[in-house]
Amino acid sequence: MDLPDLAARLTATTHLADPLARYQALRDLAPEIKAAIAAEQDAAIADARTTTAEEQVAEQVGVSVSEVRRRVTAHRKRVGPPRGPGRPAAAE
Repeated sequence: MDLPDLAARLTATTHLADPLARYQALRDLAPEIKAAIAAEQDAAIADARTTTAEEQVAEQVGVSVSEVRRRVTAHRKRVGPPRGPGRPAAAE
């Protein structure tokens, strides 16, 4: 799910008159928002990593090098780049 669509859905919840319905809609939307934000963060770190050393990326964003590596790995798993020669295809 893309962020603009999630933003529209989040905005729509503010127009619900029933506070309990609003709560339920927000509760249902929370995992999708969290996953979308994490995916965008992973993509941003991976993009930065293509031009900048991982130590510099980590320092600039205030995380450890292992966090940068974790986010790059998560991004690669999500977008599925080609695997290296001799590597088996990723399990689906």
